[in-house]
Amino acid sequence: MQALFIFGKPSLLVSVFPASAVRRCRWPRLAVILAPSPGIMESGNRMQQATVTYQGRKTARQSSEQRRLAILHAALRVLVRDGVRGVRHRAVAKEAQVPLSATTYYFKDIHDLLADAFTLFANETVQTFIDPFWSRANEWIHSYPANTRKHPELMAEVIEHMSVMGAHHILMRVSEHREHLVVEHALWYAALVDERMRDLALQHGSRLLTNFTQIMEYVGAEEVDLGAKSLLATVRRLEYEGMLGSPEFTHEKVRDTLRHQIRAVLSA
Repeated sequence: MQALFIFGKPSLLVSVFPASAVRRCRWPRLAVILAPSPGIMESGNRMQQATVTYQGRKTARQSSEQRRLAILHAALRVLVRDGVRGVRHRAVAKEAQVPLSATTYYFKDIHDLLADAFTLFANETVQTFIDPFWSRANEWIHSYPANTRKHPELMAEVIEHMSVMGAHHILMRVSEHREHLVVEHALWYAALVDERMRDLALQHGSRLLTNFTQIMEYVGAEEVDLGAKSLLATVRRLEYEGMLGSPEFTHEKVRDTLRHQIRAVLSA
């Protein structure tokens, strides 16, 4: 186990796929997906060094940048605990253990604070969860011939594998990193009530959609864009049901739902 910094505070990240599970995997090609990836076990420092485009005041010194990042991570923790409306300069300063003047120095208003916190969150989430998962998924899918849809003898296997790996990933996100999903849904809500947040939300959504699009293109889906959007919408709905504690949120139900949707998309 290694420490992962969740919103600036250390948290143990345990792989949902132990080595023993990988050894027992029924499908050798799928083992590359189930194997723990070093990319997921990144340290907080590496995550915080990601390039982020800020709206608030720029910093020139490393110490100033560290304080700025501490404020942004504190804003995310307040958001998870109290919701978007709870993110105020005073509450964030208290959470970050910095003077109130520090938050107003770096961020002239709550919009800049929220926008920069969401931007940092989006980059950390993509680097820590999304990119490592899709990197392994692409490595796996490329073990099959391109335009797999034209190979009926392989298509059933591909659909089953995609369903299994998708279900594992969704359950891991909900059970181990629910706070990230809370922030993501808060971003959509913020975009609904503040038009200045809409571009950020749309950019994040487009970034997530790209991965589904690439998979659909490789397997030879007839309607690549529609298929990718349909699968992303299904994943979001399943994650939301998991966050709500729906009795339908089990590994079997999630896998079966994904299988049904993937089959429908690829048979269109």
